[in-house]
Formats: sequence, structure tokens, C-alpha cells
Amino acid sequence: MRIGIDGGAWTNRRGYGRFLRELVAALAALGTEHRYVVFLDSSADRDERWPAGFEPRFVGTSTPVGEAARADGRRSLADMARMSLAAARERLDVFFFPTVYSYFPLLRPVRTVVGVHDTIAEDFPELAFASPRNERFWRWKVRAALWQADACLTVSEHSRSCIERVYGYPGAQIHVAREAPAATFTPGPEPREDFLLYVGGISPTKNLETLLRAFAASAAPGLGLRLLLVGDYAGDRFKTCHAALAELARELGVAESVTFAGYVPDEELAGLYRRTRLFVMPSWDEGFGLPAVEAMACGAPVLVSRGHALEEAVGDAGLLADTHSPESFREQIDRALADDALRAELSRRAVERAGTFSWEETARRTLELLTLDSKR
Repeated sequence: MRIGIDGGAWTNRRGYGRFLRELVAALAALGTEHRYVVFLDSSADRDERWPAGFEPRFVGTSTPVGEAARADGRRSLADMARMSLAAARERLDVFFFPTVYSYFPLLRPVRTVVGVHDTIAEDFPELAFASPRNERFWRWKVRAALWQADACLTVSEHSRSCIERVYGYPGAQIHVAREAPAATFTPGPEPREDFLLYVGGISPTKNLETLLRAFAASAAPGLGLRLLLVGDYAGDRFKTCHAALAELARELGVAESVTFAGYVPDEELAGLYRRTRLFVMPSWDEGFGLPAVEAMACGAPVLVSRGHALEEAVGDAGLLADTHSPESFREQIDRALADDALRAELSRRAVERAGTFSWEETARRTLELLTLDSKR
């Protein structure tokens, strides 16, 4: 089969991009006879080497997806038309959008699978969009994509139920292929150091105000522990709350104990995961929560918010706290810091739990879905 893949998120440094890049590598490693045509926008590196079986198609868009589809903007109709025409020129058996974020309409009738990772923007629009206009455009795009889709791929059972609830898409046509940690994220011999760690967007949806308040009220600052927040607050195109968080840290008297580290490459990030006393992810919602699983793969004790995909991903290998309660997070932070045996047990469970996630399995599930006979 000739399988078209939307590569609009290829250069994205957050979850959408990582999902696409890891999935392409895992599909290539399966060694099937299928051929893949990847459609890339103007941000892609034309000199990049692609694995056997993958053919890049570079489309001359005026603005890369990552710049255009930001919180306060949207892609131009002209650029979407350029992608649509490029796809229409190819003879394809199936087309796959790894994320609806970079969706464009398909002009030829072809079996279509659309990835929807979560409904966070729909459930928390005031935290995700700069204006009601941006929200309306997003909802229109997702509805158009799901209308054209023969099937939807998502990354957790939680997201499956959310897509069905928000968009009324049939649950039987929503398939789950979980994410997994990259090979870089493994346990190591580094000793634990005096810091707590968060990794992800510096965005309102991540509930970092709760984390700051919990950290300030905990024993951590008095014990000389720092809070390290890793995330590209300067170059990220999603809605940011960096300035408000920095001001809150000053108001709480912990500014000197809080570090905004910005973007950190994977090799360095793996070291941070291995050395942290406790990884904390307090998000209001997640489609999967890959940083938590990466942390577990490195043996970090983890504390996450309950009630959505983070709880699903972590299982019984981590601590849970009430998303709405800084006090709940404070209690669990103090509990973990005071109990060496608990942290050691959480570290052991974390590595075991992370080992149940595999990009090879994700690729197999995805390929099975892509190669089903069309229902049309």
C-alpha cells in the first residue's frame, strides 16, 4: 500500500512532533513492504535523511504549521490548499493525520485516519485560546477532520471517551495506540539531587499555579530543594503563562528556588529525570502525559494529578493528588520527601510500568488501523 502521512508537526518540539517522529521510526523498523509518502511544510529540513520506504514531499507553504497554528493565530487557507493539492497529486491507498492540529482537507476520496490526542482545548477553551474566534476555527477544523475520517486514532482510553463525548464520534471508530518513552530515557547510576522537576508546556492548561503554591507551602524550600520547570516558554507557539508564574513565585517568596529552564534536549533531560527527587505533573487534563512516562522510564518517583490520562498512564506506579487542590499536592510532596523507602519503591514501580509502553506496539496498532479495508 501507499500510505500518505501528514508531516506538518515534524518540527514541533512538544508532544505532537515527538509522536510523529517516534512513530515514523517505529514504522520503519517494522520492515513492511508498504510505502509511505510524508507531506512536509516549509519548516522541514530538505537535507534530512529518511528511512527506507519513506518518501518526503516538500510543500512550499508561506508559513510553517508551528508558527501559523498558534494560540492567537491560524493557518492560511492558501497554505492548507497547497497541502491539499500536494496530497491530491499522489496515488494513495490511505491517508493518516497523526494529529488533527495540522489537518488539511483531502480532495481525493481515500481512506482517512485522523489522530486526535485530546479534547483539552475544547474542555478548557479559556486556557487554550487567545480569542473566541480562534476557538471557533479550531472546532470547525476538528469537526471537518472527523467528518472526513473513516477512523480516529488517539493515545488513551481517557481521550477516546472525551472525543466521543465532545464530538459525538462513534466510539467503535476510535482506536487507541498509546505513546511510549524514547530509547534515550532509561535508568542510570546518577545520585538523586535536591530538586523537584516538571517537564511540559509552560501553559495555563498545565496547572502550574497549583504546583507553585504546593511547592511554596511544602517543606521543600526549607530543605534547600529547588523546583525546576522545563519547557520552551520563549519559542512555544501555544498559549503561555510564564510571566504570570514568575510573578506568582515572587509573591510566594520562592522565586530564588524556582528555575524556568526553557527547552532541554533529550540527552540532558534524561539526566534530569534520573537525578530528580520527585517528578510532578499537575495538569488540568492530558491526552496521555508522555513526560510522566519518560520520567518513570528513567526511574523517577512521580506525582501526577488524578482523574484523566495521567492516572491511566501512571497506574499504581506513582502518587496521585487532587488537580484542584494545592494542599493535596503539598501533602504528597512532603510525604515523598520524608520517606526514602517510599521513593525507592516508587522508582522501582516506575521502571516496571514504563516498560509496558512500546513504540513498536504503537506502530503495529497504527499500521493495523491504516491497512484495514475502507468502510466506504
